[in-house]
Amino acid sequence: MLVLAACGHEAQPVARDSNETFVAFPATFAAFREWPAFHSDGPPDDGTFGPDVLGPRMQYVNVLPPHGATQFPIGTVIVEARESGAKLLIAGVKRGGGYNGGGATNWEWFGLAEDAVTKQVTINWRGLAPPTGGYGGIPTGGCNECHASCGHDNDFVCSPLLQLASF
Repeated sequence: MLVLAACGHEAQPVARDSNETFVAFPATFAAFREWPAFHSDGPPDDGTFGPDVLGPRMQYVNVLPPHGATQFPIGTVIVEARESGAKLLIAGVKRGGGYNGGGATNWEWFGLAEDAVTKQVTINWRGLAPPTGGYGGIPTGGCNECHASCGHDNDFVCSPLLQLASF
């Protein structure tokens, strides 16, 4: 079953079983600044990440997983916004349906832009990886390279603030 999120301002997880698929549209991200938010210092500078990936950011989640969950529900949207230095707005959406089976299974990656005046969010890119040239100086896989290494234990979400065991 395919579940679309084209209407409304809030992206709520909607899938009831693992065969469903959630497809995000610009409206999915419209109210992300109103979602639960967490401050992160970002990945440590250990030489692995490029300069675009480093730095403090806010992480917004459309809905927190239920207590005791072992995976984020299909339809979960996580947006990271770095406000200082080079602006960065990226997202991961738990799409489901086995999407991205060779990387962070069930997750789709997004590069977003937010109009400074209207706050309208647009999608610059989406898919398994960013456009050619990599993301954050990581030319060989971008999002999947890091998130797949975070593993199944936390459903490929790397943030220490968004650990399933803490909800």
